[in-house]
Amino acid sequence: MRKSQEVIGLSIIHRHTGKQLGTVADLLFDSAHVWQGILFEHGGLFKRRKFIPAKRIHSMGTDAIVVDSEADIQALPEEAESWISLRSGGKKLKGRTILLSNGHELGMVENVYFQEEVGTLIGYEVSEGLLADLRQGRKVLKFTKPLVWGEDVLIAPCEDIRIKES
Repeated sequence: MRKSQEVIGLSIIHRHTGKQLGTVADLLFDSAHVWQGILFEHGGLFKRRKFIPAKRIHSMGTDAIVVDSEADIQALPEEAESWISLRSGGKKLKGRTILLSNGHELGMVENVYFQEEVGTLIGYEVSEGLLADLRQGRKVLKFTKPLVWGEDVLIAPCEDIRIKES
């Protein structure tokens, strides 16, 4: 299980040359909540964003992501327009409110938890604001049914969720 905050900012390294290709800028998930890949930045003053599909990543360590070839870097496919990112674009998860289906607000998304081997999103780290985070810590929301990614909020079912203090 990986926390998005642990992945964003990692270096992307070419396995055969040791060349640093860039750094992870964001994670992309499809509408079925499956991790599709990473957006990464490379270049100097004018950074450009590129895409590496999850299935093309050789390994993901604590200090770097390793790819076999620069050919693993691809243009975003057309279906990426419907994907959700963690931090960037019009459809981002970070900062969106999570609401239970009974109308109770849990807080805002700060991070997500995912299994890179399988590619599934398995939980959310939720903030109720700076003061609550300092006093109580953030909550971790895990679920067995996917949340509804609505236009303005994420909706969690009242049943089949676990909330624990982080």
